[in-house]
Amino acid sequence: MKRLISAIAVIASVAAVFACNKNEGKEEAPAGMALAQEVAGTYSGTFTMSVMGSPAGSENLDCTVSAATDNTVDIVLDQFTAMGSMQFSLSAEGVSVADADGGYSLTGSIDTMSGETHITGSVSGTVGKDGSAEITFEFTPGAMPMSITGVFSSPARNNE
Repeated sequence: MKRLISAIAVIASVAAVFACNKNEGKEEAPAGMALAQEVAGTYSGTFTMSVMGSPAGSENLDCTVSAATDNTVDIVLDQFTAMGSMQFSLSAEGVSVADADGGYSLTGSIDTMSGETHITGSVSGTVGKDGSAEITFEFTPGAMPMSITGVFSSPARNNE
């Protein structure tokens, strides 16, 4: 009986040693923390536009990033004025979030309505681990023959 108890104790000790070393040296995200949650929030910054490389104005506005799934977000840019007097609001749903050097990368497409105008295009950018964001919106309103490039830059996510 003593031998059986000793053998069980040895096996349990060996199993415990191997179980404790399984993840040693690996850096893991906190349990339950999805990539989308890491970038979700409201950012205040500057939206600078250009058309065919020529400046087309800039505005200070907010950009809201909401977690849609573990690895995707929905992005909504506040209403802004482009091309002198045209009012737009932009949104992109299902934007992919991935780990990148020093933060997270965002890539997706724009297919939305702003009032009665159909807007298509793409969205890409980065959110730094420090909460800074730079998101590029390349979009075409309606049947416009050229696209508008808008770059949203924020030094940090707003405290919420």
